[in-house]
Amino acid sequence: MKRPGIIARQTAARLKGEQYAVDDSVRAARGAALSLFDLRHRKAAADQRVEVARDRLESVDVFALRAELEAALAEQASIDQQLAALATDQMAG
Repeated sequence: MKRPGIIARQTAARLKGEQYAVDDSVRAARGAALSLFDLRHRKAAADQRVEVARDRLESVDVFALRAELEAALAEQASIDQQLAALATDQMAG
């Protein structure tokens, strides 16, 4: 003898299965919509990264960096000259 709870559960399971049974075109449309959503989300993230990078680039003072580089190069050349003079003095002495 079947219990009434089993029949109710079987009916509910069958109805739930029918609820999720959709046509292939619907599945394809859902897949395309998910892909479109993902691409739009990735595009928004990339746009934001570009904006941040552009802001950072615009905030850099190129002329100050160039002056700092020239000062460092001049100091490097001075130290190289002092090292060369010291090496010459040690060889001569």
